[in-house]
Amino acid sequence: MISTLRNLPSWAKALAAAALLTLALIAANLIYASQLSHDHIPEGSPGTLLYVSAFSGFSDEWDLYDGQQSAKVVDEQLELKVTAPQTATWSSTRPRFREFDLSVSVTATAGPIDNAMGVVFQAQSLANGACELPAVILCGIDQLVPLAGAAIRQAFDASDSDVRLAFLISSDGYYSLRKVSAGQTRLLSAWIATPHIKQGLGMANTIRIIARDSSYRFLINGAPVSLCIPLDASATSTYYGGECIEGEMRDSYRPDSFKSGKLGLIAQSTATGGGGVVVRFDNLLVFSPAAAGDGDAKL
Repeated sequence: MISTLRNLPSWAKALAAAALLTLALIAANLIYASQLSHDHIPEGSPGTLLYVSAFSGFSDEWDLYDGQQSAKVVDEQLELKVTAPQTATWSSTRPRFREFDLSVSVTATAGPIDNAMGVVFQAQSLANGACELPAVILCGIDQLVPLAGAAIRQAFDASDSDVRLAFLISSDGYYSLRKVSAGQTRLLSAWIATPHIKQGLGMANTIRIIARDSSYRFLINGAPVSLCIPLDASATSTYYGGECIEGEMRDSYRPDSFKSGKLGLIAQSTATGGGGVVVRFDNLLVFSPAAAGDGDAKL
C-alpha cells in the first residue's frame, strides 16, 4: 500500500492526503459529538445554586446575534428585540437541565404592551441560524455541498431539534404556556389574565419555574398561577369568560415526556400588538429544587 502511494503523481498524493484528513476530522468530530450528547446535567442537594447569570460577564455562554431580531447584552442585561409583528426571538444558554428551580427578572422597555416575554425550557434546538448537525465538519459540508448536506441531515434525523416549551407573560397582564414542535406552536394553556403581573412598560416582573417530579409549576412575582389544561391532550387550550373550556384548571403541567433541555429567554410580538418589542432580562438564578412538600429550595 505504501509503495503504491509513493508511485502516485503529486496531485494524487495531495488528493489522498486531503481525503484522509477529512476522514480524520469527521471521526474526531463524531467522537466529540457523542460526548456532547451525554452532557453532564447540573444537579445537587435541595437549594444548591446550579447556575447564575447577571449578564455582567460570561456573555459567551448565551446565543447573541444582530439583525431585525437581536439578542445583545446591554447595561449588564440580556436585551431581546423583535422588529417584525407576530415574530419571536430567543436566546439559550449552554447547560442542559432536567429538574430546576429557576427565577429571572423580565422588563419590557419599548413597544406595545400587547407583547409576550418569558422563559424557554426543555429546549432541544440550538440558536437562531445555528447548525444543528452533530459535528462541526458536517456543518461545513452541508454549506459547501447542499445535496450531501441533505443526506447527512436525513441520516442524523434532526426532526426533534426545535422542540421547546415556553412560559410567557405580557405587559398588559396575561400569562400562557405553549409548546413549539417542528415549527408548529400549540397553546398548552391559553392566555389568562392575572392581577399578579405589574402592567406597563418599564415594570419589572419575576418569573419562577419549578421543575420537579416530572411536572412544572409557575409563579409570577411570588404568586403561583394555575393553567387551563385541555382534557384532550392533543387539543388546544381555550379560556373564555373566566372558564377553562373543555379542560380543567391545574396548579402544574405534567408533559408526556419530562426530559432535560436547554433553558432560554424569549421575547415575542403579537399580531394585534405589532412589532417593536424590546425586553430586558436580569438576575437569572437556577437552583436545585426542594423535595415535594419541603417548601422553597432557595437558601
